Amino acid sequence: EAVYNRLAAEGRARKKEGVQMDTNVLAIMNAEILACEVEGASVNVERGSDPIILLHFMCQQIHCVRKKVAKHDGEGDEEGDKKEENSAAAGGEDATNESGGRTYMEEELGDVVEGSEDDIRANSYVVAFQREYNEEKMELNWKIVDFRFNGAIAYL
Repeated sequence: EAVYNRLAAEGRARKKEGVQMDTNVLAIMNAEILACEVEGASVNVERGSDPIILLHFMCQQIHCVRKKVAKHDGEGDEEGDKKEENSAAAGGEDATNESGGRTYMEEELGDVVEGSEDDIRANSYVVAFQREYNEEKMELNWKIVDFRFNGAIAYL
């Protein structure tokens, strides 16, 4: 629950700033188990004595942060209607000419404020899983008790 709360707070902060990150994961690679703890004593997780597995992995992702574009409902948008009429009258030419040379991605997603569309990085993450027993259902489950970004390198 603490991991979810931390990640949700980061999402709310980005929303408040009016930006959004590219959320596409291109690949997951180089996964390795760093540690297995029966008691959980040496991995700094205070969650009782259930077993813990510490996993490291690399995740190939696009590093691109954009300003969010306000969504319009289309009602009463006379300027948009005029653009459509002008485009139809001009033989249906590409709309990028009327929007100052901006692409569809720029129109829909907003301007890039950090990184770029082709800035691919290999991000390093460390995740701690802990096994817990659900007495009601009589089943063992693995739960994420920690999730950390561990750095990034440019992916060529």
